[in-house]
Amino acid sequence: ATPKGKQFDFSDQAIFGKFDLFCRRLIKLIDMFSTIHQFRALAAHKLDGMEGLIEEFKKIINSFKTKGHDLLGFDSNKFDRDYVEFNVQISELEGSLQDFINASFDSITDIEQSLNLLKRFQQILQRERLKSDLDSKFNVIFQNYGTELEKVQKLYEKSKHSPPLSRNLPPVAGNITWSRHLLKRIEEPMKKFETNQNVLASKDAKKIIRSYNKVARTLVAFEYLWYQAWTQSIETSKAGLQATLIIRHPDDGNLYVNFDQEILQLIREAKCLDRMGIEIPESAKIVLLQEDKFKSYYNDLHYLLKEYDRIVSRILPVTADLLRPHINDLEYKLRPGMVTLTWTSMNIDAYKHHFHTGLTKLEELVVNMNDVVDNRIEKNLRIISKTQLVDLPRDASFTLEAFVRLQEEHVDALAESLQGKNVEIETAVDDLVEMVQTYKLDPHIEEVTEETVNNIKAHYRKNMYRAMLTSTKTSLNALKKRLKGSGGSGFFFVQRPFFELDVTLAIPTVALSPSLQEVQRAINKASQAVLRVSKRVYDWGQNTVPIESRKTFFDSITKDVEIVCVVLMLTGSIEGTKNAVKNYLETFTKYQWMWKEDKDMAYKKFLSRKPNIDAYEYELKRFVAVEADIAAEPPLHIIGSLTLNTNNLKLQLKHEASMWKVQYSDNLHKQAREKMAGL
Repeated sequence: ATPKGKQFDFSDQAIFGKFDLFCRRLIKLIDMFSTIHQFRALAAHKLDGMEGLIEEFKKIINSFKTKGHDLLGFDSNKFDRDYVEFNVQISELEGSLQDFINASFDSITDIEQSLNLLKRFQQILQRERLKSDLDSKFNVIFQNYGTELEKVQKLYEKSKHSPPLSRNLPPVAGNITWSRHLLKRIEEPMKKFETNQNVLASKDAKKIIRSYNKVARTLVAFEYLWYQAWTQSIETSKAGLQATLIIRHPDDGNLYVNFDQEILQLIREAKCLDRMGIEIPESAKIVLLQEDKFKSYYNDLHYLLKEYDRIVSRILPVTADLLRPHINDLEYKLRPGMVTLTWTSMNIDAYKHHFHTGLTKLEELVVNMNDVVDNRIEKNLRIISKTQLVDLPRDASFTLEAFVRLQEEHVDALAESLQGKNVEIETAVDDLVEMVQTYKLDPHIEEVTEETVNNIKAHYRKNMYRAMLTSTKTSLNALKKRLKGSGGSGFFFVQRPFFELDVTLAIPTVALSPSLQEVQRAINKASQAVLRVSKRVYDWGQNTVPIESRKTFFDSITKDVEIVCVVLMLTGSIEGTKNAVKNYLETFTKYQWMWKEDKDMAYKKFLSRKPNIDAYEYELKRFVAVEADIAAEPPLHIIGSLTLNTNNLKLQLKHEASMWKVQYSDNLHKQAREKMAGL
């Protein structure tokens, strides 16, 4: 039988009261620890601007720790009061956190960044109050996304005909990249919105979704149209591969590599599209695989044409006609690339090698010819033209015989040297012709003509004549200038006069020894010696003619108008000094009484006046004064290029004065002896 009534009478409060208190304590601890965990997670993410909130949280935790509560001591009411205070402080802190979150979303205009920030906060924040606020943010971001769609659509409509291209991207790849960027801008956020069906289920969301689908279809179609247009243009671009390798510009006549830039564009497009993961048609792949080959051909041909221009530019104008067949030969080697070879030909490498070999040979010829012209022809011509055929020391004077001998010796030494230079130049020109004629040309190319060879020889023969003419003319002009003198007149001079002449007493006059006529004859001999140099320099093309029968440059040079003028001026170079010399010699007429008057007659006339001792003394003093005047005459006098030496004249005049003095003194002595004897 079942007992009636209660078997045991226990108090629920007595049995479960403490357990309930303990459980409530645990719930509070769990809530507290979850809050601590949440804020520590925020601190670990190190969000910008969160530092102040984290510091405030640490202060709250440290303040609670200082209370020293036994966390499991459920019978302590003090913990409950502090826990309530803790929650109040945390609630205020969460309010500040909420403001921070709102400010963070307000400062971000990019949808993608807003979603990323929302995701981070969702991963961190677990408290219901904060989670519900984050869910509302999702709706706000989605509405902003609708605005972003409108911006993307307007941007597309504005720039679809000329979109901004990324640097170094070709047009097709650039347009597709632009459209993909716009698509990614709306597509990535939509994928994240799709994870929250609550947002997509709203009425306003349907409109945004329709707008998204429309913009996405438009962008995909934009990419497809560009891709289709490119694939259809591939064959047109490839047509450039059938062009010849080299072309001559119709305006400037220069040679250029005939590589269609459309090929490079096709290669760039294919390379960029392939990197973007877009399928490349086989025809474009074939061109892309040959990229290195085409670029190598282009660079090699461009280098060869630059070398061609460089070598041709080094050809001297004077040898251009001689090298015309060789240029034609090189262009004949170049011709296949301008007529038959295309970028798909199989023998382009052999063509390049053949042309490069021709360039190397031509450059070697041009270098050798330039060396001959510069060092064996032009250098010797300059030496000849600068050669002075007279020896005119600036610090020496000469007698006429020494002057003529000096010039003849100088001319004899130079004549042989000039003839040697003449032979060397003629031989060098013959070597030029031989170089050209021995160069192996293609059988289709016409050899250099005899007329061209004769022209080059005539050109340098004329230059040789001009060099001799210049040397002769400058030498005669130098002689003329030296004869003018630059020292002024009198005793002082800057440049030493050229000729030294003696002034002598040639009774009944004072004269020069040698005379001015003899000086002019010496100058004429010097001029003739200069002209005779060209008699020993033989004209060209007479190697087989005996030396005594060879023609020289003498006749051509002596017929030159300028040479004739200079020679004529030299033949009268002394005329300008005749008057100055005459005037100077006339200064000695004051002494001519010494040799013109008869000494005996003058003395008898003196005696007729019955002179006394004072009269004798006066006469003797007069003779002494004359001797002093003679001694005071300068020993040298400069007139133009002449130095007039008066030392001999002074000795002769002194002798004449002493004869007069002796005449009077001897008679005076004789008269004195007679008077002494009569005493």
